[in-house]
Amino acid sequence: MVSIKYLTHFFPPLALAPIRLFLASALLLPFAWRQHGYKKLSSREWGPIIGVSMFCIFLHQIVLTTGLTATSGIHGVLILGLNPLFTTIFASLLLKEEFTWAKGIAILFGFSGLLLVVSGSSEGGATLTGDGMMFIATITFVIGSLFVKKATLFVPPLIVTAYSHCLAAIGLLILGLFVNPIWNYPGAYDFWPIAVLLFSSFFSTALGALWWNTAIQQYSKLVLLRPPFSKMALL
Repeated sequence: MVSIKYLTHFFPPLALAPIRLFLASALLLPFAWRQHGYKKLSSREWGPIIGVSMFCIFLHQIVLTTGLTATSGIHGVLILGLNPLFTTIFASLLLKEEFTWAKGIAILFGFSGLLLVVSGSSEGGATLTGDGMMFIATITFVIGSLFVKKATLFVPPLIVTAYSHCLAAIGLLILGLFVNPIWNYPGAYDFWPIAVLLFSSFFSTALGALWWNTAIQQYSKLVLLRPPFSKMALL
């Protein structure tokens, strides 16, 4: 979040998002093809991957980069830190996962901590609009993570990550061509903006998403292996 906030001083939000996604895709796609070859997917497999691309990447990146131009990096990190809490709620409502008292107490403490920070003295550059957009970014990412859980049941996480990033990158590029009169601000090609852009694209976006998707797959396997096993666990 700090890297993206820094980069919004050098790139418009809807230019920064496709640039980062194309760089991430350029790293992920060759590794995916080297590891698994060109994998032709069925319509059943493409469905969840399109969901990942739409919610976890395309919509998330639009609201994230735009929201960070209207709020502080600290507020952005704090609000996105609610991701596990909303994931717990959505998993309980949509996937029928068990909702325990411990999870409920954790959610209560999480919201309380957020309110204590955000409702205090305003952080430099933070606005209610920006905080609201970061909240929406969190929701889109959580919904996308539910699609990740579904997609990685049938397709390797590397394939899911690479293909979903490529789809989102194309969508963001098309959108950017329509809305961006300019694609960068003065100083965008200096050393530090380029270094931060590459770090954000390769490590935070590409590898971060790959590790996140792999972790969801591994957790899903553990859940499926818990007795009693039922076919409903796959839904």
